[in-house]
Amino acid sequence: MIKGINFFAQGARMTMRKDVRPFVFLPAFVSLAIIVGGLTLGFSYINDLTSYLVTSLPEWLSFLQWILQPILYLLGLLVGAWSFGFLATIIGSPFLGDLALKVDNMPDPQIAWYKQIVPALSRELRKLRYHIPRLLLLLLLSVIPVINTLAPFLWVAFGAWLMAVQFCDYTSENRQLPFEETLVTLQANKSKALGFGACVTLAMAVPLANFLVAPIAVAGGTLLMKSIRENPNV
Repeated sequence: MIKGINFFAQGARMTMRKDVRPFVFLPAFVSLAIIVGGLTLGFSYINDLTSYLVTSLPEWLSFLQWILQPILYLLGLLVGAWSFGFLATIIGSPFLGDLALKVDNMPDPQIAWYKQIVPALSRELRKLRYHIPRLLLLLLLSVIPVINTLAPFLWVAFGAWLMAVQFCDYTSENRQLPFEETLVTLQANKSKALGFGACVTLAMAVPLANFLVAPIAVAGGTLLMKSIRENPNV
C-alpha cells in the first residue's frame, strides 16, 4: 500500500518538472472548466431541492432549514467534485495520453490531437464496460440487510481500484496493449494498485483543487506501471 502511495507523490513531483509541465496545462484546464461548470449547474439544483424540502417540512421541524442547506451544499460539493473530476478525466483522455507518453519517455507518434479523440474515447468506453457492472453489483449489495454493513468499506475499495485502473491504463494504451493487460498487471500487484488508487480517490474529492489530480494521477500511474514492468518482483 505504501509503495502505491509513493507513486502518487512521485507523480506530483513529475508534473512540476519543466519538460513535463507543458503537457499538464491543457488537461488541467479542461478539468477545471468541466468541474466549475458542473458544480455551478449542480448548485442551482441544490437551491431548488432545498426550497422543496424546506416547504415540505412540518412546522415543528422548521428549525432544520438553517442546517439543511449547508449540509446539502457540502454533500453536493464533495460528490460533485469527485463525479465531475472523473468525467473531466474521460473527456480529457486524448491529452492525458500525451502526458503519459512524456512521463514514459516514449516517442511522440506525431498524430494530430483530433485523430486521437475516437481511439481514446473508445478505450474509455471499454473501461466503463468493465466498471459499470461492478458498480451495479455494489449498489445491489448496499441495500441487502446485514451485507450492507460492509458497503462503506466495499465502496472505498472499489473507488481505489477504479482509479488505479483508470490512470494506470494510459501507458498500456500508448503501448497498444489490450485493456486486459492492465487488469492482469494490477491484479498481480494489488497492494500497490489500491494504495495508489486510494490517494487518487481522496484527492479527487477535494473541491476545485481536484482539477490537478488527473495529470498527477496519470504521471503516477505511468510511473507505477513502468516500475512493475522493469522490476516485477519488487
